[in-house]
Amino acid sequence: MTTVLNVKIDDKLKKDAQEAAKAIGLPISTVVAAGLREFVRTRSITISDEPRLRPEVEAELLAIEQDIKKRKDLSPSFSDFGEARRWLEHQQ
Repeated sequence: MTTVLNVKIDDKLKKDAQEAAKAIGLPISTVVAAGLREFVRTRSITISDEPRLRPEVEAELLAIEQDIKKRKDLSPSFSDFGEARRWLEHQQ
């Protein structure tokens, strides 16, 4: 069963949200419902002036950053394509 939720928001916010939702192929009702589901699940709301990644994405990027600092899983620089290809062939 579905119901109607009437919410007063700024006109520009509504238009911007509809455009963003349309850009990824979703109706605005799906976006609102997802936000409400997340609120019910976590019992929290994050208000920030900076966009934040999901915690699991942040953790993955942090692990990648650590690998880069250790120079793990990085290729050397190459002067031409042939040199890069030879290096790749030896990695397999």
